[in-house]
Amino acid sequence: MTRIRRALIVAGALVTAYGLAGVLFDPGVLLFLAAVVVFHDLVWMPVVLAFGALVARPVARFVAIVAASVLVVGVPLVVAQPPAGNPSVLPLDYGRNLLFVLAALLAAAVLVAAYRRRRRVPPRGR
Repeated sequence: MTRIRRALIVAGALVTAYGLAGVLFDPGVLLFLAAVVVFHDLVWMPVVLAFGALVARPVARFVAIVAASVLVVGVPLVVAQPPAGNPSVLPLDYGRNLLFVLAALLAAAVLVAAYRRRRRVPPRGR
C-alpha cells in the first residue's frame, strides 16, 4: 500500500470519527438521523418499490423516481420563507430552478427514449 493511500485512509477515518462524535454529542442531530431512517424505510422505499413494480418502462421509472427525489428535497426550499432580517439565507429563486431541473430531467429522458427507439427500428429498404 502506498503512503498516499495510507494517508487518505487515516484522514477518512478521522473525518468519520469527527462526524460520529458530532452525532453522539448532539441529540438533535441523532433525532434527525433517526427520523430520516424511519422515513426512508417506512415511507419512501415502499412507495418506490410499488411504483417500480407498476411501471414497466425503465426510462419512465427512472425519471419518476429521480423527479420525486428532487421534489422531496426542492419543495421545502420553494415554500420556505427567509428569516426576517437575513435575506441571504434563501438567496435564489428555488421555484424557477426546480422547474429547470425537472425540465432538464424530462428532456434527457425524451432523448434517451428517442435514441432507444431509433436504435431498435431496422432501417427501411432492407
